[in-house]
Amino acid sequence: MPGFPPPNRHTGPESDSGGVRPLSTQWLSDERIAEARRVWSKAYGRVISQDEAVEILMSVRRLAEVFLSAEEEP
Repeated sequence: MPGFPPPNRHTGPESDSGGVRPLSTQWLSDERIAEARRVWSKAYGRVISQDEAVEILMSVRRLAEVFLSAEEEP
């Protein structure tokens, strides 16, 4: 919108705010994100952020959805 800067990490809400997640990400429980952080931090050799863990989990879910839809095709 003219006159308003686009939301970004500095002006938008924090992802760690503890609020209600959007419906598309409600399957991402705090425990699931924490486990992903533990597993992927070990794999990357560094501590990954909560945002990185969410991105990884979302990518894995999309990949699984692709495999499932490919399996359904004749």
